[in-house]
Amino acid sequence: MWVSRAGPHYQQGEIMRRKLFLAISSFLGLALVATACSSSGTSTEETSETTGAEDETSVQAASSYAPESPECIAPADAGGGWDFTCRSIGGLFEDLDLVERNVVITNQPGGGGGVAFADVAGNRNAEDDLVIAASPATAIRFAQNQYEGLEADDFRWIGAIAADFGVIAVSSDSKYETLDQVVEDLKADPNSVTLGGGSPIGGQDHFKMVLFADEVDVDPTALKWVAYDGGGEAQSALLGGEIQVASLDVSESIGNEDIRILAVMSEERVPGLDDVPTTVELGYETTFPIWRGLLAPSGMSDEAYDFWVDAIGQVEESEEWKETREESGLLELRLTGEEFQIFALNAVEEFRALSEPFGLVAEK
Repeated sequence: MWVSRAGPHYQQGEIMRRKLFLAISSFLGLALVATACSSSGTSTEETSETTGAEDETSVQAASSYAPESPECIAPADAGGGWDFTCRSIGGLFEDLDLVERNVVITNQPGGGGGVAFADVAGNRNAEDDLVIAASPATAIRFAQNQYEGLEADDFRWIGAIAADFGVIAVSSDSKYETLDQVVEDLKADPNSVTLGGGSPIGGQDHFKMVLFADEVDVDPTALKWVAYDGGGEAQSALLGGEIQVASLDVSESIGNEDIRILAVMSEERVPGLDDVPTTVELGYETTFPIWRGLLAPSGMSDEAYDFWVDAIGQVEESEEWKETREESGLLELRLTGEEFQIFALNAVEEFRALSEPFGLVAEK
């Protein structure tokens, strides 16, 4: 549990308005990207005229730099969403011959990503070969001032190429068969249900449950939350009986037969989980879209940054990535370079507005 500076009696209407604004704006971003991608292929002549110069510039930028020791940092233990991002995208950097050497995957857990980001900013800020897995969890921690001394614009945001979603899950032998049963127990006594996920209080997994609890008229400050370093560790805790309900993501839990997903926090069902209802289907309004992407140290050279932007764009366009998306229950998304930088910084401001009423923004 934690103590909210805003107190337990916040304005429900304002909270819901902000919550819906976040969800709508996220989905609107996905729709705009999908529209842009589909429209780009409507005219061959138009495409060649408008993008030919950009393509040539991209190739030149990519060819002027090649990583000698490519590395992707997952700021958490193995098995979670950041780990998935590094291993799936990093693997395709290799398979598509975008890098000449194997991509080293480094798991650097601690502080909801804080340990890794502090290390990169303080000790590895000028490394061109280094990329870091990012998601809304990253933006949330920046929004809440949880990465001490660091701001979101202290890093260069490379790109996001998949849309994931939050899930609410239990073990396969749990007494809970439906999400409504969990809600019933939370309403009767929030402390009677032990919740957990791969983030500290205020982090992405916890924040999903804060928003959901607020919607069902359960005081979010009364939730019994256990934090783990990544979704993999949280799943192990769920199966070991340390927690009863886990806040996870589709990509890190799909295919695990020992877990029962009660609901996907989306409007529509996702690939690979066609038999799992969404929160909206079940009559709730809380959704939680998650982008999967990469960022870089702020001191990375422009040549290296252009290379990584081009590389992640090529991954997104590949048939191999399409297969990975479908296998992992992900939807299409493409935000790269400056477009992603703007999107991410705006997301930080949106999450800050959402976090403030719950007392989750730390003082600088």
